[in-house]
Amino acid sequence: MAKGTIVIDPGHGGTVEAGGSSPNNATSPSGVLEKNVTLRMGFLVREALQEAALAGNHQIKVILTREADVNLGLAARARVAKKNKAGLFLSIHCNASEQHNARGVETLISPQAVNSNFDADKAFAQRIQRAVFGAIKAHDPNTKNRGVKAQKLGVLRDANLGANTRACLVELEFIDVKAVDELLNLGPNGPQVRGAIAKAIAAAIIEEMQAA
Repeated sequence: MAKGTIVIDPGHGGTVEAGGSSPNNATSPSGVLEKNVTLRMGFLVREALQEAALAGNHQIKVILTREADVNLGLAARARVAKKNKAGLFLSIHCNASEQHNARGVETLISPQAVNSNFDADKAFAQRIQRAVFGAIKAHDPNTKNRGVKAQKLGVLRDANLGANTRACLVELEFIDVKAVDELLNLGPNGPQVRGAIAKAIAAAIIEEMQAA
């Protein structure tokens, strides 16, 4: 049985920068904003976790850092985990590149030099990376596994998250690419793909809780 609290952080939001958090970064060719993709995925992951908890008799509390088009500062997002004594924190984002031709899924954690939970964060990130990459690859063989990477990010700072919170940030795909826009937003299989990603993330979170 899995037991614990998970904070899901849909990246960005609102119309103005707040505490180092930009309102939106990536935009799809059709005009879909990253902040809206991340919020929709946040809702789907919460729903998938609640369904899995009911089916498996897991005791899981799911908290979203935002449930509307608002922006929170990076520290404020992380402190939601600290306030609720969450064991896990997952920030959801979408990627973009200058050339608008990059592909793939990657998951980020704080570097070892500033991360007291580096090994635990890495293990959690690897679960999330495998889950998201596998779900997307099942629908699009052109996606790439960009792996787990260490990067200094305000939303993943230990001081704000709490000492024992395992945390990572997943970049779902490069939504500025037309093929990804079709896959996640415009195509007839969009709802199916989004649902598959959410269920894969939920399964990875439950596995992580059970392994802790």
